[in-house]
Amino acid sequence: MHYLIKEFAPPVLNTLRWFSFQYGWKGNFKSFDDATKHCKGYDENHILNRIVYTTGKVRDGEAVYERDGIIYDEVQINHTLLSILLLVAGRNANKLTLVDFGGSLGTSYYQCIKYLSHLTELNWCIVEQANYVEIGKKSFENDHVKFYYTMEECLAHGKHPDILLLSSTLQYIRNPYNLLGHLQTFNIPYLMLDLVGYNDSEEDRITIQKVPPVFYGIEASYPCTFFGKNKLENQLNKNYELEFDFISESQKYYINFKPFRYQGSFWKLKKD
Repeated sequence: MHYLIKEFAPPVLNTLRWFSFQYGWKGNFKSFDDATKHCKGYDENHILNRIVYTTGKVRDGEAVYERDGIIYDEVQINHTLLSILLLVAGRNANKLTLVDFGGSLGTSYYQCIKYLSHLTELNWCIVEQANYVEIGKKSFENDHVKFYYTMEECLAHGKHPDILLLSSTLQYIRNPYNLLGHLQTFNIPYLMLDLVGYNDSEEDRITIQKVPPVFYGIEASYPCTFFGKNKLENQLNKNYELEFDFISESQKYYINFKPFRYQGSFWKLKKD
């Protein structure tokens, strides 16, 4: 939902028009609920319908890549994600079971599958909002991809995951630390965060993200948290150790106004 479309000349003016004035991240709210009162949420049906349409084009081979309701003429390869998935699979006899928490209708799967098709086993499990799961089960499941309403349902219906992926997800959750704490109880061997918004403060900052209509055909807005990096990592450090962190590859598609930045990190479960 955060990517810029391919810009027309003059691109700088388009960027400024979208994100400096009317669109982008606005405000500093006391709570997620306070920000929500001023938003039109991500769960609106017309937004889902747009994502169904664009993901369906990719599924059916009529488009090569989509993200956040926009079709692109080439795949934007996430080299860091792909490298980590291949690393984890390589440590697991060329088999990979992944939980893509908040994975929409399979954007990251379609982004990566060309380079994972050689694996002897691939299970891509997407845990999402109920309306996404209902459509996912009906129209987007295949031999690799399955949709689940909860982590508990996911783990009850398959093998224990090798890696948990949260990409551009945490910042849109009402209680992100509660969610992380819950996810950490499953002791999944590896965890990857990507496209996590951080600010230069030790404290979290809650904003409203306003998205231009080019993405979904309407103006949309929703609460968005920019985390204090140490605060978030202290939560993960309770049972994970940091392997490495990185600047998100998609950072170049974001507006990098200080004090915000997008980063990712790769974690390994601590040994008892």
